[in-house]
Amino acid sequence: MRNESLKSKVYQSLRKDIISGEIPGNTRVTETAVAQSLNVSRTPVREALQKLAQERLLISIPKAGYMVEHLSDDDIQDLFSTRTEIEQIAVKKAIRFITVEELKAMDDNLEQTQAAVKQGEAFTLTDLDLAFHSILYTAARSRSLFRVCKNLSELTLKYRHGLNQSPGLRNQMLQQHIEIYQAVISKDAPKALDAVNAHGEKAKSHLRTVMKKVRSDQFDSERF
Repeated sequence: MRNESLKSKVYQSLRKDIISGEIPGNTRVTETAVAQSLNVSRTPVREALQKLAQERLLISIPKAGYMVEHLSDDDIQDLFSTRTEIEQIAVKKAIRFITVEELKAMDDNLEQTQAAVKQGEAFTLTDLDLAFHSILYTAARSRSLFRVCKNLSELTLKYRHGLNQSPGLRNQMLQQHIEIYQAVISKDAPKALDAVNAHGEKAKSHLRTVMKKVRSDQFDSERF
């Protein structure tokens, strides 16, 4: 139990640092360095790194440890476009098969998201964002589609968290989720598809602005 608890703490610490950008893209991560930094043995670190690699937050490099993935702006835009297109397929299926219990889970998620927005809890919002979309993926009743959606969701994780740093964008995310939920509960497929598409397009647009600022800040810090 103690080892499980330690592994969880190491995992949560690394996950938070990767998602927040504290550990930036293209950074090499090794068992030894992490173990020394956190003052723990290598076993829980090894297990935490493996889990993060499964979630695509790290890329495994044979005999060299791991690397935090770095994407170009064009890659990020393409990733979000692909995710939006796949999610439209998922929501179309979800409307047909979603259960009362899953609709209740979506409603509960929205209430929790509203509370997290008020409290300004960015990491909680990111986890709730993942959970909201995961309900839709499950409701589509397709294992293959679920795997693809989940993979794309994890690949976009740290960029979505970046958007959640802005109070204004948090409210927008909540409203967009409400629109998706309302379309699903009313079984209005065209409205649901439009809501998912608008959600994805707005994320891409905001990311262009965010990434442009990040690049500018990096340039200024390097210049001075």
